[in-house]
Amino acid sequence: MEERQEHRGFAITVSTRDHRDGGVTVTLSIERLSRGGATSEASPVPKPERYRSPLAGQEAVGEAMHRAIHAIDDALGPRNPFGD
Repeated sequence: MEERQEHRGFAITVSTRDHRDGGVTVTLSIERLSRGGATSEASPVPKPERYRSPLAGQEAVGEAMHRAIHAIDDALGPRNPFGD
């Protein structure tokens, strides 16, 4: 399963691979977007984070997206109320 979202100028990609004994392996990647909405070729390709999750399918994807969104927000600080 794979899902991609954009948040505050970053593309978040989450993919999962099921395990026979339960849970999934999650691969999480965050890349900066260029102004046109494509990933920026000038920035280095980030190393994806891989970890094992006891959650399955869409729950694991949702948890990883939530984790990535909070990491981006923590790094950028509070949103500007007049537009980001």
